[in-house]
Amino acid sequence: MKNLRRITGRTSGVAALLLCGQLLLAGETVRDRLWIWGHPAGVYNAALKQSLGRVSSIQPVDAAKHMGLKKMLFIRYDGVPAIPFEGYYVPFRSLDRVYWSLVGAGGATSGAEREAVFDLAEKNENLAGFILDDFFHEPAQGNAVDPIPRPPAWLAANQPAFPVTFTVTVPRASVCDAIELVQTDWHSGDYRAKDVAIELAPDGKQFRQVARGTMPNQAAAVLRLPLPGVTFTAARIRFLSTHDTRGSLSVGLQSLRFLKTGTIVSTADWKAQASSTYPGYDPNAALREPRELSFRASLTPEQLRTLGSRKVRGGKLPIMAVVYTRQVKPQARAHIDAVDQLCLWTWCPSDLKNLEANFAALKLLAPDKGIFLGCYTYDFSANKPLPVEAMQRQVGLGHRWLKAGQIQGMIFLATPNVDVGLEAVEWTRNWIRQTGDEPLAPR
Repeated sequence: MKNLRRITGRTSGVAALLLCGQLLLAGETVRDRLWIWGHPAGVYNAALKQSLGRVSSIQPVDAAKHMGLKKMLFIRYDGVPAIPFEGYYVPFRSLDRVYWSLVGAGGATSGAEREAVFDLAEKNENLAGFILDDFFHEPAQGNAVDPIPRPPAWLAANQPAFPVTFTVTVPRASVCDAIELVQTDWHSGDYRAKDVAIELAPDGKQFRQVARGTMPNQAAAVLRLPLPGVTFTAARIRFLSTHDTRGSLSVGLQSLRFLKTGTIVSTADWKAQASSTYPGYDPNAALREPRELSFRASLTPEQLRTLGSRKVRGGKLPIMAVVYTRQVKPQARAHIDAVDQLCLWTWCPSDLKNLEANFAALKLLAPDKGIFLGCYTYDFSANKPLPVEAMQRQVGLGHRWLKAGQIQGMIFLATPNVDVGLEAVEWTRNWIRQTGDEPLAPR
């Protein structure tokens, strides 16, 4: 998963139910939801020798067994193993479930590699899904809150009179079944809208309230509200309050989307005006999704949908994508919508203090996706051992979320770290031994 040169089951009814990871089954234990991230042996040795004076020789399946785990996500690394994979896969047949990378470390992929992976899955019953590593070609470092000032699309003036109204007029009568309001991404955390009411007017004049909600207090977080499916020629958002406690004491929108049957409605010729506007932040900009909205990635959403539609052993296997906390943005939405599952990773240990907020932001961005929590056992950002306290924080939160049914699994990275004497690895191994047989309540 981490290119250090950059430092930068079976197909069955049960498998189908688990596709998006929404169920915990009777008799499952914590261990049944624990995975190890696998790479070919020794891929981190140059860095480990520099930082620890040690190297690793353990093979991926042996590392899983040493940790007491029976599920692995295996990721091809620098072209290893070579195509075809069948001979290399033989030891993996002893594991309960395996996901294999369609996109390998550093975001590498090719048509030949993907075809070889599907061929491998067809021949091996325990190959139960696919993983996209380093998938988004955007910075991994940092939190979901962007430290770089990037002005939102529309801001009300500082300390405006409430309620602030934002009115959209439609040239032709329209019917939509949902509206999405994207929270501002202002670098200081100001201009955060809180309580909102949505009103529609069939004639453009007489407005009736049809929805109400509270916007999350996280940068670029999304509030989706259902609409009643009535015809309207004008829509009005009434901003009733702000999350700001000092400073601007104002509101804004990164963007505004109307949807019909899950598809974003074109608002290219719609018009917007607001009761208050900060100079230079035109309300109409909130209706204009920029062309560069989607992150660059190893595959397009269309390619992902094609891969996701392919049958393996008569059924569909889930596709999981890696998402770093820094990438929890609306720019990831088009690709996220085209996969089944996500795994969330915090690149810098110092950012673990915001793990709860970042997890909440991902849940808002992808409410219908099964989410797995990625847990590093080594600090790749600084090429040094991870403090045990950092390991305890991410594992503690993951354990709590797993028991509550908020995540579908935890992933420990990685097999080439298992045999080099890392304290975080040994602490995790003991935690698995002590906690692995704890039952999980069915959901």
